[in-house]
Amino acid sequence: EESPPRSPFSKVSKAGNIFIAGTMNITIDKERLLHDLNAVSRIGLGDHGSVTRLVFSIKELRSRQLLIHLMTQAGLKVHIDRIGNIFGRWNGGNPKAPAVLAGSHLDTVVQGGKFDGPVGVIGALEAVRSLKENKLPLSCPLEVVCFVGEESSRFGFSTLGSSLVAGVVHIKDLANAVDAHGTKLEDILSSMGIYRDNLASLKRDPASVKAYLELHIEQGPILEAKNKRIGIVTSIAAPTRFKVVYTGQADHSGTTPMEMRKDALVAAAHLIAYIEEASSEYSQMDKGRVVGTVGAMKIEPGVINAVPGKAELSVDIRSISAGAKERVARLVMDRAQEIAHLREIAVEILPIRDETPVPLDEGLLPLIKEICEEKGVAYEVMPSGAGHDAMQMAKITRAGMIFVPSKRGISHNPMEWTDPEDICLGAQILLETIVRVANEKT
Repeated sequence: EESPPRSPFSKVSKAGNIFIAGTMNITIDKERLLHDLNAVSRIGLGDHGSVTRLVFSIKELRSRQLLIHLMTQAGLKVHIDRIGNIFGRWNGGNPKAPAVLAGSHLDTVVQGGKFDGPVGVIGALEAVRSLKENKLPLSCPLEVVCFVGEESSRFGFSTLGSSLVAGVVHIKDLANAVDAHGTKLEDILSSMGIYRDNLASLKRDPASVKAYLELHIEQGPILEAKNKRIGIVTSIAAPTRFKVVYTGQADHSGTTPMEMRKDALVAAAHLIAYIEEASSEYSQMDKGRVVGTVGAMKIEPGVINAVPGKAELSVDIRSISAGAKERVARLVMDRAQEIAHLREIAVEILPIRDETPVPLDEGLLPLIKEICEEKGVAYEVMPSGAGHDAMQMAKITRAGMIFVPSKRGISHNPMEWTDPEDICLGAQILLETIVRVANEKT
C-alpha cells in the first residue's frame, strides 16, 4: 500500500512520526502563559497563598468562566457539555478528522497550591493558540479541554468529568459520594439534568479523538532530586476508596467507666494505625509500592465531654500495582471488621470507587523522548503516583503525560511551587508533541 504524499516541508522523526519542519521555530509566549496562570491562581486565593476552588463552588465556576473568556479571545470555538467540561476547538486543516485533545483541570483541594491542574489547562491553551497564531498547517483539529472535578476533596470522587467523557462512571459509583455538608453528588448532577439513566450520554465517541495529552506538575520529589526538567509518564497509579463507619455508644465522658465504653473513635484510631502499618509493610515486600491514607474523619457527637458514638473514616489506598492495591485494601477491610468485633461495636464499609492502574500509550513515549533529546533537555521516564484525567482518557484513546518538577515534591499545599521556566519548557514540549501527534501518519 502506498504512503500518502508528504508535504515538502515535512520530515520523518526517528520515532517514525511525520511532522512539519519549522515547528521548533514556533515558541510559546512565556509572558502570556504566566500572566494567565497567575490570573487563574488569584481565584480562590486564601491565607498564606493557599488556593481553594472546590468543584461546583462559586470560585471554581469563576475559574471556568475565565477560561472560557481566554479561549474566546484566542479564537477557539467553545463547547461546554452538560456537566461543565469545557472544550476549546481549533479546526486545523481537516475539521472532520479525529481531534488531538490537551488539558487538565482547574478545581483544587482545600487550601491547595496554584499549579496542580491549571499548569496543564493554561499550558495547553498557550500551545494551541501559539500554533493557531502562526497558522501552522495541521492534519486534524486541536482541542483544549478543562475537565470538571478531577480532585476528590469535596465528594471523595475523583476525575469526575473525564470519567463521564470516557464513559466509565456507573450508578453504584455515585451512591456514597457525599460532601462534608451532607450534599450528595447525585443531587448536584440531577440539578444539571444528569440522571442515572442518561449518564452514558456524556461519553465522547472514541472515533472523534486521536489522542489526549496532559501537562502536569509532578507532585513528587523525583525530578528535582535527579535534576531532571521533564518527566515522561509510563503509567498512573489508581485508588481504592471507601468509608469505614464505626457506630458505638455516645456516653458522658466523666461517668462512663473505661471498661464499659463503646468508643467509636478509639476503634477508628486502631484502624488508622493499621492502615499505615499494612501499607508500609506490603511496600517493603517488593510487591508494588502501596500508600494508604485516612484523609478525612467525622466524629459524633464531637464534643469534649462525650464519648464518641460514631466515627466515619475516608480511606484511600493507592498503587501502580493492581494486585498490591487490592491486597492491602482487603487487609484493611478485614481488620476493620475484626476491630469492631473485638470492641463489640458496629461497623459499615461503604465503597466509593475502585480504580485499576492505567498504562499510558507506549507509542507516545519515544516521541516525547525524542523531542527532549533534540532540545537537550534532561528527562526521566517514570510512573505517576497521583491520579490524573489522563487515566480515564486512556480508556478511549491514546494518552500521554508530561511532568515538570515540583519543589521538594510538595503538592496539595500552599507551598506547592514549580519554577516558571520549567512550566514554560513543559508547555513548549507539549506544543511540539501536539504537532507531531496531530500530523503523524495513522
